[in-house]
This record gives sequence, C-alpha cells and structure tokens, in this order.
Amino acid sequence: MRRLNKLSINPADVYDACVSGIDDPLSASRFRSARADVITNFQQYDSLANANQLFTLKASSRANKTQHVLAGLTKEDFVDFYSKQMVGENKPGREYYNQMRMLAPLGKCPLCGFGQVSTLDHFLSKARYPSFSVLCANLVPTCSDCNKEKGASEVKNDTQLLHPYFESPIIESAPWLFAKVVKSEPATVSYFVQPPDSWPEDLIQRVANYFKDLDLARRFAIEAATEITGLEYLLDEFETSVLRQEHLERVARAERKMRENSWKAALYEALATSNWFQNGGYRNSVR
Repeated sequence: MRRLNKLSINPADVYDACVSGIDDPLSASRFRSARADVITNFQQYDSLANANQLFTLKASSRANKTQHVLAGLTKEDFVDFYSKQMVGENKPGREYYNQMRMLAPLGKCPLCGFGQVSTLDHFLSKARYPSFSVLCANLVPTCSDCNKEKGASEVKNDTQLLHPYFESPIIESAPWLFAKVVKSEPATVSYFVQPPDSWPEDLIQRVANYFKDLDLARRFAIEAATEITGLEYLLDEFETSVLRQEHLERVARAERKMRENSWKAALYEALATSNWFQNGGYRNSVR
C-alpha cells in the first residue's frame, strides 16, 4: 500500500459545492439544513481516522435505503448525493472528484500498486456509512479491481484495513511484504505478509486484513508470473548463476528503495535468494 496526501480542501466547501448542484429546491433545502450536523460528522471522522478508530463509528443497516442517517436525511439521500452531485458530469462537485483521482502518483492504484486508477473507493462504504459519501478523506483513488475486492462490509476492530491517508509513515519504513519461489514449471512465487514484531498489534492486524481482503496473494502472483516470463532471455545473457544472483540482488535493492513493499520488490528479493531459480529454474517460464 502507498500512503497518499489527502486533498487539501475544506470538507465544508466540497459539501457546499455538491449542494449547489441539486436541482430540486426542497432537496437542496434539506441538505442545507443538515449542513452543521454533517460537517460535525466529518470532523469526527478525521479525529477517529487519525487514531485508527474508525471502527467505533456506527454502521447503517444493510439494504434499507430509507433508513434515517443524520439530520433528517436518509441513506438513499446520501448515496444519491454522491452519485449525482459528485460523480455526475457538469456538476460543481465533479471538480473535486477529478482532483481526488489525480492524487495517485502516475495514475497507479495506491492499494495494489499495479492497477490503473479508474474510480474512487469509499474507505467506509457509502452503503454502511452513507453520511461520509462526499467526504474527501473517505474517498481513495483506486483501480476497479481493488474497489470491488474491498466490498462494503461494516468495519470492526479486527477487520479495519490500512488507510492510505491516515497510516503512519512506519508503514513504509520497513519491509513487510515478502514472497518465496515455487519450484514449478513455469516458475512462480507465493506472497505473504510478515510485519515487524515491534509494530503495534492493531497495525499488524490492518496489514493482514489489507492483504487478505484485497486478494493480493493471488493478484500479486499473477503480476509476478508475467515478470518472471520476461526474465528468461535477460538472465540467459549472464554466463553464471553468480552473475544472475548479483543482477537480481541489485534489482531487489533498487525496488525496495523505490517502494519498500511493492509486489516487485518482494519478487526480486525472493528470486535473488533462490539457487534453484538462478541455476535454470527461470528457463521453465512460458515462451
């Protein structure tokens, strides 16, 4: 996962812009009347997110769109508020939607690291936490696959995931994503997470949840298989396994420096420690 700087904008300005795009006067009036309560709710989100305590927020019930949520507004009101006033083309809120999608460096998904950003994911789903539907701090630029894998479940103490806007820099200070070579034909790798024992238990749990809920072991392995296939002819250029190992070690070091816990960094580190791979295992890849 890659940490991101959230959009530097007053959440009240985003809310007001979305309200200004509502065509129905009665509906617009209801959202204006709810403004103070909604903004207070936004402030509570930031406070809890900074403490990694978002699981303490009460979730709405599932599949009840008429449920009252906040200040006379229903779940359906808030869900439509996002889809019509922020995602909707030619709406004032669309400007912020576009800005948030641009937060991901090079347009790559911060959750998986290889998918292309195509949408915004509600960290707390709008189906279960609708009052945060247009809160920028709750909207993360992601690829469609990560958005779908993450789902819309209620967040609990033992199910919370890593939050790109609020995680401590410690998450990028040490390696915790690893892989091991599988002696197969073609060669493959399997991924696993192993955070430092010195980390707080809740952070270790969030790392494990992130890896499992986004199905990253499988998805990273697919990317790795393609990468390994492309190495066959390159590694054949080196005359000995020692030279191949040195090359793989250099790539592994460079990848860890660029992004400590990318799938590619873990891959090359695993390849660099596999005598089987360096001594011909790489030639089993599909031509």
